[in-house]
Amino acid sequence: MTIDIVILGSGGAIPTLTRNLPSVAVQCDGRVFLFDCGEGTQTQMVRAKLPLSKIERVYISHLHGDHVMGLPGLLMTMGQIPRERALHIHGPPGISEFVEGNRRFLGHQCPFPVIVTEHKGGPVSEDDTVFVEAVPVDHSCFTLAFAFQERERPGQFQVEEARRLGIPPGPLYGRLQAGEAVTLRDGRVIEPEQVLGPARRGRKIVYATDTRPCDQVVSLALEADVLIHDGMFSDDLRAQARQKHHSTVVQAARIARRAKVGNLVLTHISSRYMQDGPLAAEARKVFPATRVARDLMEFNVPMYK
Repeated sequence: MTIDIVILGSGGAIPTLTRNLPSVAVQCDGRVFLFDCGEGTQTQMVRAKLPLSKIERVYISHLHGDHVMGLPGLLMTMGQIPRERALHIHGPPGISEFVEGNRRFLGHQCPFPVIVTEHKGGPVSEDDTVFVEAVPVDHSCFTLAFAFQERERPGQFQVEEARRLGIPPGPLYGRLQAGEAVTLRDGRVIEPEQVLGPARRGRKIVYATDTRPCDQVVSLALEADVLIHDGMFSDDLRAQARQKHHSTVVQAARIARRAKVGNLVLTHISSRYMQDGPLAAEARKVFPATRVARDLMEFNVPMYK
């Protein structure tokens, strides 16, 4: 299963010509999971060649305008696309009123079900392949950080061991890989664990913006493959970051280091910064595997072997 991350908007508060307002798309198993929906998200999805029809769920971190004002336009556009299955929207308390109020004032009704669920933390959504959980973080209003987690996958199929056991190649291999015991012609029952290696842990992506540095994110992001974290200010503006309930790039790097993540992506970048280099250099002194998000940046999350 391929998992790709697309940064649709890497700015914060004030959009610029190069940084749209916050939104991140996670492509997984032919579906799109959207985290935040700043103004212009639907246009950014077109630029990124992400089909709006593939959006499965939308996760809203909080109700500040730069994170949610793109949602009414997205819903109106999606309403023009043939679709029958439900769209799920998850967010903090108040998101239901926001969605319904906009629908009522705009006089718009989606032709497909829109299911809005409010959360204060804990499990958010799940299916057979992925699950999402959330924790409250330290911002000026109630805000959630989300962890997108792939479920544990079976170990690799050991072809040589299967041959040694006399299992004929073909459908039986697939059934064993799927975790099903099989019976051979001679009556022997082969259990999946006899031909599968150790189970492989699922990949994990954490989205945490807007927030001051906090222990909740460290716990949520523990050993994540990718942490996408608020990095609104350079470290010389620590006082301003604290006042505005945001993080500096160095503070985000310290969170990444404490959480032992694989990669850090800094986002929600202030409009005052025209160049990424100085911000990246500051953070990499603390956590070398750091990159500064740019709009339409795409990267794959490798699968564990």
